[in-house]
Amino acid sequence: MKKVLLVTFSDNADHQDISFGMFESIYMSESDNCNIWIMGINNPKVPVMDTPHTHLVDCPKRPGIEKKTFDIRELHKIIKWINSQSFDVIFFETLHVWNLAIMMFCHKNTVIFQMIHDLIPHKGDKQEKSVHLMNKAVCKLADYIVLCNEKYVSKVTEIYGVPQERVRFVDMWRRFPRYTEPSYSRRVLFFGRMNPYKGVDNLLEIAKKCPEIQFDVVGRVDPQVQELVDELKKLPNVMMNNGYVTDEEMAKAFIKADWIVLPYNSATQSGVVIDGYRFGRPCIAFSVGAIAEQVCEGVSGYLIPEGNNAAFADKLRGAVCMSEGEYKKMSQNAYEYGVKKYSAEGAIGRFMKLIS
Repeated sequence: MKKVLLVTFSDNADHQDISFGMFESIYMSESDNCNIWIMGINNPKVPVMDTPHTHLVDCPKRPGIEKKTFDIRELHKIIKWINSQSFDVIFFETLHVWNLAIMMFCHKNTVIFQMIHDLIPHKGDKQEKSVHLMNKAVCKLADYIVLCNEKYVSKVTEIYGVPQERVRFVDMWRRFPRYTEPSYSRRVLFFGRMNPYKGVDNLLEIAKKCPEIQFDVVGRVDPQVQELVDELKKLPNVMMNNGYVTDEEMAKAFIKADWIVLPYNSATQSGVVIDGYRFGRPCIAFSVGAIAEQVCEGVSGYLIPEGNNAAFADKLRGAVCMSEGEYKKMSQNAYEYGVKKYSAEGAIGRFMKLIS
């Protein structure tokens, strides 16, 4: 039986849900193949089972570059505890400065997996350089690099020089609630932090082309796109929420909407697509990055050629005019597709195969 430690020092609710979901699924299954443990931050944003295998610690916020980063005493305590447990595998779900120290000082017979969500940092993002440097560091220290899409597997070798035999792919997973009935509101939702790569410029043009459709735009604003957001706010068919969003508020936003829109300029994969599936809400997205791997055309959503705002608006107008029967079928299909491909419970086998 492998003794496995899942680690996320992220203060992001989505990343916590990924790690906690897999931990709970394996722990509750009482697997004979895996002795699973979890390490996360104190006071996480999403609940985690309180078990003898749950280890929450005081650490700097992601990515870990702040005054707390230099709390050597706490870091040493964490590394000492990890080494005392003699784990066979440590799986880091997110990047963090303290990951590097743990990789360097944990027992040499412990196999290290590091998941990378943004292999190619988004151009124009303020964290572009730091993400690239962190990727470069973990690619040197980890035994295996794990991606959530197949499209960029070869890029790990091309960009960071990691041999292909040290690169793995696995579909992302999340905890899935029960199916949520449609609201038939004909509203659409743009969710997540508004960065340059998220296509706020496209969203503005699409909203102008669809004055009869209500757009809910929920997420914090990067200063680089503030002018575009100010223009969005002027549109009568746009409702804006740029404050901190709780888990309850997030759920309400998805449940209230019929469609999730992702007019991105670039992307690797998107957690927003999976969030849509979790609430039975199909999506309409530009086919950028590896988003095409996440959307089953005509089943769980629709893919639009990159940058074609007119085609995006046309598809959106047609989607919101579906009959209730047509829409409910697509809503159910999106949920079932998500459960099959992305639920934590359904991903146990894939995860075990990955680490073995």
